[in-house]
Formats: sequence, structure tokens, C-alpha cells
Amino acid sequence: MGEALDLLSEHGSEAMIMAGGTDLLIEKPSGIGCLVDISSLPLDYIENDETGLRIGALTTLEGIRNHGLLNGPLKVLAEAARNFGHKNVRNLATVGGNLCSSVPSADLAPPFIVLDAEVKISCPDGVRTVAMDEFFVDVRKNILRDTELLTEIRVPHQPPRTGTAFAKIGRTSVDIALVNAAVRVTLGDDGTFSEVRIALGSVAPTPLRVVETESLLIGKDLDAVLIDEAAEAATGEIRPISDVRSSAGYRREAGKVLVKRCITIALERASEG
Repeated sequence: MGEALDLLSEHGSEAMIMAGGTDLLIEKPSGIGCLVDISSLPLDYIENDETGLRIGALTTLEGIRNHGLLNGPLKVLAEAARNFGHKNVRNLATVGGNLCSSVPSADLAPPFIVLDAEVKISCPDGVRTVAMDEFFVDVRKNILRDTELLTEIRVPHQPPRTGTAFAKIGRTSVDIALVNAAVRVTLGDDGTFSEVRIALGSVAPTPLRVVETESLLIGKDLDAVLIDEAAEAATGEIRPISDVRSSAGYRREAGKVLVKRCITIALERASEG
């Protein structure tokens, strides 16, 4: 770890981290004079401790997809991994790489956001942690400095009666998301929504949590009309664009559909718990 950080400090903005390489070797960004290969670092793990789940940054998407600890509310991570590209890609692509690429369509970002995850960042002066919904800054930009390395994602234990869901629409089953969404709901003793998290990807410059939409559900009784209203409200918080893959209008309508679908599924799972 120390050697990697030393190399990042020495080469600054000319250095780039190399892990699975599924993004880097395709994009081939200009101005890079040094690749820092971290693939041999001991960062491939999924573990539980007293604070919650710890996932090493070098854990592959296929490892996420198949891991036995990712059940209950954490199933949303496995669902996102199952919807991520082809198996050959999932065996190379890493959790840290998916997040640090910081593309709006990153499939793991919405699930980690709704689970209130934090990222652990190693730097020359020690370690700092940042909430996942504060990690992304703009398209392909995040809060990491040139001298820092994302090493771990931490997911806190989830409350009882919590359900989650992930959904995605792509041009093909192995393509990047035209729109993706994740939802977490927690039910109170009275059966109302006590906690709600809703996040979408590919509808703004960064993966986006729709906080105002969440507030519409807090403390409310379970109702199909209310879910429809929340899905509609989410379209007012997103900022989709038109590009070669999709129009902004399609993304807006698809986002509404996915939010409704995810709330409904997450609610069913919370009720079963």
C-alpha cells in the first residue's frame, strides 16, 4: 500500500491506478505517464464486523454477485452486479474501479448510496472516510486527490424491516445503463415509511439521490397512489441528457418506471422481513 501511495505522490496527475483495467484500457486517457498497478494488494474481500459490511476495493463484480453475505437488504448489491455486463467483464472489473470511474451510469453507485455506505480512502497522511453520496463530483470526477487511493467500502448494518431493490434499463442485457435505480425502505412499527433512500444513475452528471422525493414518503401509509406520486416527483429532481444511447425524454420516463418498480419491490421485501 505504501509503495502505491508513494508512486501516486511522486507522479501526481500523470499517474493512474490500474486494477481490473476494463475501463482504463478502453478509454486510454491522454496525459498519463505512469500506471500504478494495485492488483496484488490485499484488497479483495467481503467481511462482516461489528460496524457492518466491509468490501475491499479490488473485489470483483463477479465476487459481489455470488457472495453469501449479500442477502436481506444487502441483496441490492448482488442484484446490481448480476446486471453488470458479461461474466468475462465481471471477473475483471472491480468495485473500486466501478466507483472511481465516476461515470453517471456506474451500476454499484445507486445501491451503495441507498445503503448509506462510506468509502475508506488511504492517503500519505493516513485514512479518511467519505459518505458515498458525497464521493461523486461531476462526470468522471470524484473527491479523490492525486495522492489518494480508495481502499474499502463500508456498509452499516441495516435496520429491521428493511427492503431494497435495484433495476436497470440498457440497450442490451450487457450494455451500460440508460437508466438505473436503487431503493431502500424501512418500515416503522406502525407500518409507515420510517426511512427511504432513492438513487438513480445516468440521469444527471453524477449518480443522484432524490432527497425531496424521499421526503414525500416518510411517515406515510403504504399506498399505491403515493408510490405513483413519488415516482412522478423523482422526474422533477433528475437532469437527464440526450446522447447517442437515449433521449432525455426517454430517460425521464424510464426513471419514473424504475423508481416505482424499485419502491414496490423494496416494500414487499421489507414487509416480509
